Parts: sequence; structure tokens; C-alpha cells
Amino acid sequence: MPSKNSEAGTKRTNDKAPKNKKNTSANKANDAKNSGDRHKMIAAAAYFRAEKRGFKGNGADTVQDWLEAEVEIDHK
Repeated sequence: MPSKNSEAGTKRTNDKAPKNKKNTSANKANDAKNSGDRHKMIAAAAYFRAEKRGFKGNGADTVQDWLEAEVEIDHK
């Protein structure tokens, strides 16, 4: 017959919830929020780049503004 200590040890091990189960959904919510914040920051930075050049140029310039803004925001 197993001792009470070994049963308790086994029970504690088996009763543990999977790691990060609650944190996973919380992390996903934070990632979504941060992703939205990141998008807004990139949009603002790209806008200011376009404003600096007087909103002149073509579609390629707006893409370049966005790409440079992504680099700028991601490296802050």
C-alpha cells in the first residue's frame, strides 16, 4: 500500500493545470492589442513621412513610407 506522502505527491502532480493555459488566451489578447497599437503607430509614422515630402509621389512612395515606418517602430 502506498504511503500518504507518495499519494499526495502523485495527486499534486496530476492535479496541475496545463502550463500557460490561462496565459495563452491572455497573451493572445495582449498580442492583438499590441498589434493594433503597432499598426496605428506605423500608420502615423508613415503619414508623417508622406507629409514631409509634401504628399507628392506615387503608390511606390507610400509603400516605401510604410516599410520605413515599420522599421522605425519595430526598432524602438
